[in-house]
Amino acid sequence: MDITIELIKKAKTKFGYKWYKDRPNLIGIRSTIDAPDVFNDIFCLVYTVPIMPSGLSLIKQQAWLNSWAFKGANGKSLTVDGKPGDNSNFAMQKYNDSKGNEIIQIYPITTNPGVYWLKNYNAREVMGTAVLKPGQWENCWLLGYHQERKWGKTHRALVQTGKVTVYRDSNRDDEYQLIESKTQNGMFGINIHGSNKSGPSKQIDKWSAGCQVFPNWEHKEEVMNICEKFKSVTGNKFTYTLIDEKDLK
Repeated sequence: MDITIELIKKAKTKFGYKWYKDRPNLIGIRSTIDAPDVFNDIFCLVYTVPIMPSGLSLIKQQAWLNSWAFKGANGKSLTVDGKPGDNSNFAMQKYNDSKGNEIIQIYPITTNPGVYWLKNYNAREVMGTAVLKPGQWENCWLLGYHQERKWGKTHRALVQTGKVTVYRDSNRDDEYQLIESKTQNGMFGINIHGSNKSGPSKQIDKWSAGCQVFPNWEHKEEVMNICEKFKSVTGNKFTYTLIDEKDLK
């Protein structure tokens, strides 16, 4: 499926969800294919591209383009060296084509727990492993650090600070069960965070016990960097909307 801003807006309108102009729209799309331990869901980051300050040197232009997730022709962040080239020209053209308009960045993610936690959920979670329920969860996350209370500042993440609803899966197999009679609303540490810093994660495994997790560390960092830019506007409160893939059709 070709994911576009228009397609997401249509789904949001159908459900009566808010669409933000002054801050990034954070959207998760849960795949209709239940593939255990696979990062086969999608995270969409939609925001309006600001106008680049005038009079910047090339090296500062490169740094500014990187900070707003514009890539070179090679698909990578620009080398901030003040030297002109195809990659800088490509990123600048992308910026010129989109400045003042909304753009969408799309990343692989999981919106589901890994098989390990489906089969070995925490004893405190007597109802079973958490699976976030689709919906728009307004102002339920802030920029902070994943598992800070338990492990200290492990890494930057969007940390749950408002109540959300989760399904509870308790049958200890490798498929998640979404049963309406087995839901719970509350604070469960459903963070939006990264996985393996040293390289892309191939399996969900223990990385998610209900969190929304990026397999690629650089993708997670891009999202956190963009959110940082809107921190003062939002009062460090961010909304995450989870949509089922089937509802985009």
